[in-house]
Amino acid sequence: MIEGIKVEIMGDIQKRLIDGIWENPVDLEQYKRIVEVEGMQVPVLFLEYEYQAYLKLGRIDKAEMLRKWLQAENETSINAAHTIKR
Repeated sequence: MIEGIKVEIMGDIQKRLIDGIWENPVDLEQYKRIVEVEGMQVPVLFLEYEYQAYLKLGRIDKAEMLRKWLQAENETSINAAHTIKR
């Protein structure tokens, strides 16, 4: 945990789908960005990618949580852009 936040450390990602078949390993470079946490450069995955991954895995509750956050974030960005144009 970092400051009370659960952190997952992952290697190559290969998902076992609902039907039991393993998906090919994903090239994460296209879904990754670096954020700074307490002076450390930490690679993280785009939440849009995580949303799609949770759907594929059948983890609907987690996917729904991300969908709601992404939707709210998108609406905030649209409202901010609209305000700037005025």
